Amino acid sequence: MRPFALSVLFAVLSVSLPATVRADVPAIPAARLQALLESEFQFQSGHFRRSFGYYQSLPADQLSAEELLRGSQLATVLGESAWLATLEGAPALADATQVDLIRQRFDTALRADQAAAAQQAWRTLLRHSDERAVFAARAAVDANTVAHQPALNTALTGYADRQDLTTAERFELFQYAFQWRLDPVADRLQRGLPPKSTEAALAVTIRECLDGTAEACKRRLQALDPLDLTEWQGRSMLVLAQKNGDATQQMRWLEALPQDSGIYYQRIVLLSRAMDDARARTLMAQLRKDTALDDFQRALLQGSLSELIKDWPASEAFYREALLAGVPTTASIRLAVVLFRQGRREAAFAQLQAVAADAGLSDEIRRDALQTEIQFHRVLRSDEKDADTLNAVYRRGLGYWPHANPLRYQYAMRLFGQGRVDAAMAELQTILRSAPADADALNAYGFTLAKELDRPRAAFKPITQAFLLAPEQPEILDSYGYVLYRLGRHQEALAPLQKAWQLTPSAVTAGHLGQVFLRLGNRQQANDYLEKGLKLDASEAELLALQEQLR
Repeated sequence: MRPFALSVLFAVLSVSLPATVRADVPAIPAARLQALLESEFQFQSGHFRRSFGYYQSLPADQLSAEELLRGSQLATVLGESAWLATLEGAPALADATQVDLIRQRFDTALRADQAAAAQQAWRTLLRHSDERAVFAARAAVDANTVAHQPALNTALTGYADRQDLTTAERFELFQYAFQWRLDPVADRLQRGLPPKSTEAALAVTIRECLDGTAEACKRRLQALDPLDLTEWQGRSMLVLAQKNGDATQQMRWLEALPQDSGIYYQRIVLLSRAMDDARARTLMAQLRKDTALDDFQRALLQGSLSELIKDWPASEAFYREALLAGVPTTASIRLAVVLFRQGRREAAFAQLQAVAADAGLSDEIRRDALQTEIQFHRVLRSDEKDADTLNAVYRRGLGYWPHANPLRYQYAMRLFGQGRVDAAMAELQTILRSAPADADALNAYGFTLAKELDRPRAAFKPITQAFLLAPEQPEILDSYGYVLYRLGRHQEALAPLQKAWQLTPSAVTAGHLGQVFLRLGNRQQANDYLEKGLKLDASEAELLALQEQLR
């Protein structure tokens, strides 16, 4: 088990033990304690829905602070917004002093559009003695920016108007005001920073990097010494370096931050974009010596780094070591990739199939294993030996997840490519029975009716539905215009086809536009689109047919 998860389990249980152990906490029924234990074990096994059942079964006012935290984590992952809304006013949440629970108050207030409560929680986080609170505040803001920007703007503006802001608070708020283009607020906050302070210099750097040139940003970042900054200030500069696309500056700021598994992984990813053998050796040595990493984290990171430097046997050994920890992880898939790299194809396929079949793992990991198996077959061009090999993989996947519509759609497109139109249409019908508003399935179904089966009247309804659901999608615009053309509505067909061409020029759309202009008597425009289309794909059947008609 992961140490983090164990620590949370102990924290949850510590408030649930009988009064004989902790006299300040009322005893709870043994049945509830057993249910809590079962919930945690389900969590450790990756069965989040089952784990969440415990928290759903109890009123919010009966949950401890630690239980609220675990329940909130699960609800966020599972999208249980209705349950999160029931936490409003829960005593344990209102009285929380822990960083994670204060963040939960912040989240809850924003979702309820309670700007004043959000402002107070935000302030509590930024003034918390634990520096992790700053990162918790940022995580809460990032998680809510898209859906709750108005509430955030109101909270920020009210917070910025306070007269007792610390320099650190003022700088943190400046960053958001500037990012959200609340210019008067940003200007007021920046003016309030002490002129010779580090925060004032950082504010100027932020403006230069976001509004100035890349070179000016680089100079500003180079002028700063990471050792002069706090961790959260350093992370702000890292974000600027990332936005500026400067790999050297990114690595510089990453290396200056306190190293944990997340920072180490970012360094490995950055090395993958610009390989540096000396940095890779240095990083490997750091990983070996870092006692703050547990055995699982170290093995996983060393496996990734060994894979990057193409030391396949070492990478295999590290991934196997990581898997011994029993933690559900993508290391099981990376192991298969490393086996494949070593030419051990049967072992690689067996590994992926075992992962995909393991109901104890999360669906995300299992589906990644199936998709990796599909990619391996494509690399090996398995179709050239047996066209049904890859089809069998899709069928196996759909046996595990019969309602996985994206996978079924992928399989249907493959069947179309094999000329198995009836089988492909049957798969699309299966999708549409469970998801009648699936725009991609409607589009593929309707276009096939019109084109392959020569039934444009039958195609009009599904294509129109697809168009109403996704009126900006080029493929659907093309299909809609094509069906109108096939129904003799040539003038109406022009608008969607021309929009499809503007969004994503393709040989197919060029052919359809050429056919429409030819029917409208405009041979010049038909020839123009013929020439444009042939430059994109000289073998497109629509264009070749149009070429014959124009001779």
